[in-house]
Amino acid sequence: MISLLKIEWLKVKAYRVFWILIGVFAVGAPLLCAGNKAINEKIREKMPLIANPFGFPEAYETVGWLTSFLTPVMGILLIILLTNENNFRTIRQNIIDGWGRQQYTLAKFGVLIVMVLFITLLVTVTALVYGATVGGDPSDGTQALLYSAVQSLTYLSAAFFLGTFLKRSGIAIAIYVFYAYVVEFPLSALLDFKVKFHLGGFLPLESTDRLLPGQSQFFRKLLEQAPPPDKMWYIVTALAYTALFLGLSWRRMKKADL
Repeated sequence: MISLLKIEWLKVKAYRVFWILIGVFAVGAPLLCAGNKAINEKIREKMPLIANPFGFPEAYETVGWLTSFLTPVMGILLIILLTNENNFRTIRQNIIDGWGRQQYTLAKFGVLIVMVLFITLLVTVTALVYGATVGGDPSDGTQALLYSAVQSLTYLSAAFFLGTFLKRSGIAIAIYVFYAYVVEFPLSALLDFKVKFHLGGFLPLESTDRLLPGQSQFFRKLLEQAPPPDKMWYIVTALAYTALFLGLSWRRMKKADL
């Protein structure tokens, strides 16, 4: 796997779009946290009894929640990397050079896992930095890091699925962004309030968003009509969708005409 990832690295290390999107995510997530922290400090000046969301143990969930708003950026990058393989015929060249389909597929799955680890590392470091400025026990609330990893895995698996089945990056990105930012939240609300409360939480991305509600949990509690399911149900749901997306992608990559 390491040798496969080294080859993948050679493909992207000089690719400008790769560095731009990595930079947008790596810089944008901490800046988003900084802006939210500044707003919260202004609010706490007038209402000092409100807990600081950037102190431990809340810091991990707060940073994970804020970072999730930019996680689709990494999904867009993954789509571009996958569709480029078809557009530039590198997938065919890999096979000609001696790779088996299984090696090629494992290499792409390896890229996805590296991205998940990168996102989780960024959330961890950012939370530790902001949490250290406020105080608390950094060993508390670390389960939110697991939730963040599950969330990024699900978001990127959906992107992987689209990047595998759609050869045009523009169409795949448009569908991905539209669904992630526009479709799923109102759809989940419709299911919650018109069908059965908390049913919306079992949609692919929303299941992970409810693992890390962050500061939105205040508004969720105001609208709550029944106790929410245990978070384990959301984890199982997210992993089931991940298995579905990656399973279909695996099948596509092993059967597709190159």
